[in-house]
Amino acid sequence: MDISPDFQGRYGKAAPLEKQGRPGASRVTIRQKPHCASRGGTRRTLVVTPQYRARCNEILNKVAMQDRWQWPMASPFGLCHCIHIRNPLMDERRFMTHYLVVTAIGTDRPGIVNEVTRHVSGCGCNIVDSRLGIFGNEFTFIMLLSGDWNSLMQLEISLPLRSQEWDLITMMKRTERHQSLQYDISANAEILIRDQPGIVSQCTQFFSDHGWDIQAMQTITLEQQPFNLLKASFQLNLAKQGEAAGSQTAFAGFCRELGAESFEFIVNHKHA
Repeated sequence: MDISPDFQGRYGKAAPLEKQGRPGASRVTIRQKPHCASRGGTRRTLVVTPQYRARCNEILNKVAMQDRWQWPMASPFGLCHCIHIRNPLMDERRFMTHYLVVTAIGTDRPGIVNEVTRHVSGCGCNIVDSRLGIFGNEFTFIMLLSGDWNSLMQLEISLPLRSQEWDLITMMKRTERHQSLQYDISANAEILIRDQPGIVSQCTQFFSDHGWDIQAMQTITLEQQPFNLLKASFQLNLAKQGEAAGSQTAFAGFCRELGAESFEFIVNHKHA
């Protein structure tokens, strides 16, 4: 059955609205193809109301969310046919494991983490990895979730609504399974220095200039008199363009220029 919105009347002219069945209705032309050689094709005009068009749009929107969907639709000619749509892309995705990164920020209070994790589990998602930190009066909860396509989609739709109830700010992003790169050389660096603006930025710039990739970083401010101290720890991996030789000496000179209280740089070689 071929449906074409030519908006033509019986004799090729547009019919007035009062003759189209209902006020404001639009017309589409249906050409019914023959099912055998003995039957000729017929041309008939179907009156499409706004409610009918809205129902069709609703069906097409649901098709994008499901792999197959069937809906019996009665035609105005006494026949009954079915719309059966299959999405091959969803057939492939339904058996795959997908990953989602979720970050939640809000005021720290008892039970809030339990509310978030319970909702995640209720959507059928698995928490692969997570980090929780308290910054001032706020908490930051970062999770790596895994699940099938429908589970993650359910969470992406429902979590923003629940976050408003919990007074949280949430961010989500689809990702892939982490592929760990194999580094032959790694290092642990630590520096204890008087706290002042720009210290962390200078440290990260030093590691970048010497070809070190920062895998993890943690900074803690130690409040004391007469001034606060900053303790920064880094887990490093040596990139291909970097050289391990001389990094310890260079880091020692760098820390002395900054006036660090103490520092260390330990290089680890991975043996096959």
